[in-house]
Formats: sequence, structure tokens, C-alpha cells
Amino acid sequence: MSNGENEGGGNEPVQLTTEPERIAVQTLLGDEDLPEIPGANTIDSVFRVLSDPGRRYVLTYLLRSDGYVTMTELVDYAVEQTGGSGSDEEFRKRVTVELSQSHLPELADEGFVRYNMERQLVDETEKTQLVSPYLKIALAQQDRLDEDDT
Repeated sequence: MSNGENEGGGNEPVQLTTEPERIAVQTLLGDEDLPEIPGANTIDSVFRVLSDPGRRYVLTYLLRSDGYVTMTELVDYAVEQTGGSGSDEEFRKRVTVELSQSHLPELADEGFVRYNMERQLVDETEKTQLVSPYLKIALAQQDRLDEDDT
């Protein structure tokens, strides 16, 4: 059976989450509302955007912020998270280029952020909250792995 067909052969959307999965996500979110999944490919795009540390840095910082953030703030956060030196201009330049030419356009294309390249501003969209439960799990797992390495 393909993604677009149900057992009766129709082209009705396939339910992406079962009730136990919805309960697990609700448990992770606590009192937050469970985000609705607007399209069949959304869950794939969530995991695709979370597969890269640079995009995780953007989304983490954005979800922790109140309102829009600047490119400078994102670069500072990414440099801090990677353990880079804030005074290493070459490293900062690489991070800036990677964010502005790769990660932010991809996140914007997927609908997870609004990116104003001209003003160098990034803001949440309705879809940004969809990554929150998965991002929480990924960050908790990364913390455990980092603890195991020490």
C-alpha cells in the first residue's frame, strides 16, 4: 500500500501518528498543545531538518527566543555550541556562510522559519513548534552521549 492510499484503495490521507504515539508526544510536551501535522511529508521534513547540527542550532535558539532573532545572534550561538572561538573570524565567517546559504534557506523552504535575507532576521512559523518534541529528545540524547564521553 502506498502512502497516499488506504486499505479501501482510496486516496485519503494516511494517519501519520497512532494514539500511543500522540500520547508519547503529549507526554514530552507536557502542558503544551500537541501540534497538528498539516501534511503527509511533514514528519519526513522534520527529521530531515533535524538531521544536521547547524539546523538544530537554528531551531533550538529560535524556540528559546522570544520573537525574531538576528543572524549575529544565531552565529554567536552556533559558535558557542560548537566550541569554536568567538574571536576566530575565519570560523565565524564559515558559520555565517553555512547558515545564510544553506541552513536558513532550507528551513525557510520547508516552512520551519521565516528568513529575511535582506534584514538578516529569522522568525518562527506555525510549523516551527512541530520540531520541538523531537528536538527535546535529540538534545537530551546528545547530553547523555556527551556525559558518557567524559
